[in-house]
Amino acid sequence: MEKDVLSSSREASEEDTGTSLYHQRLAHRKQRWPNDEMKFLLHRLVVVSGLPPGLADRQTVGDHYEKFIYSQKRSRAGEDVTGLLLLYPQHALHVIECSTEVLLSVIQDLTHMQKTPDSAVMLTPRVLLVSHDISSRLFQQWSFTLLKDGRLTVNSDEQSCETLVIQTLHQLLRLASHLHTAGENIKECKEIPEEVLQKSQLIPPQTAVCRLVQMEALLSPVQYLDTYHSPLHQLLDSESVWPAAEHSSHSLNDQTQNDG
Repeated sequence: MEKDVLSSSREASEEDTGTSLYHQRLAHRKQRWPNDEMKFLLHRLVVVSGLPPGLADRQTVGDHYEKFIYSQKRSRAGEDVTGLLLLYPQHALHVIECSTEVLLSVIQDLTHMQKTPDSAVMLTPRVLLVSHDISSRLFQQWSFTLLKDGRLTVNSDEQSCETLVIQTLHQLLRLASHLHTAGENIKECKEIPEEVLQKSQLIPPQTAVCRLVQMEALLSPVQYLDTYHSPLHQLLDSESVWPAAEHSSHSLNDQTQNDG
């Protein structure tokens, strides 16, 4: 009996201190940023997509994610969700900063949209970037904005995929800095006022977002989930043999011909 109690106590102690990579990451962050939120690892997801052609009101997309994030916050107390949803006339760009569980829920929601396009609020979504275990947030809250037609156009056809992705991410970084400076004007405001976004050069142009959506090199949510759930292939010791099977086959054939 005493042995069982000691064993249970030891297991509880190991669970509290943590020996997994997850616990090591948390311990590392606690040392570097002692005042930062420590209940979960923080990740950032950047997604681009098209909007349904027959969408009557783009506000529907903002309302969908506002309800979605509210539901995630209720079910996971203490796990804040921040980010920005840019709604162009025909496309969308979404940045979301959240925990591992919320990140997976967002991807699963996009996967459902990808598989049921008739009822989806976002079409042909592409994962532009996933940053794991980030040190800080770019956005103070989650919000969205409706961008006017014809205000954001630039020729991006001649840019390479890599250049366009990097340029888009740099623009998002500068936009986040601009919104941080204007924080008092948008505090607790789910829809960002138009006057806050007067510097349109900070916003990735719709033509760039359109081209990113068309890039097959970027993973779809379904492809990302398949990769996420796929086990890593580890080479076993039994597979590390010498000579290689192909080399052995050729050697055996050569020896057979010589014997013949």
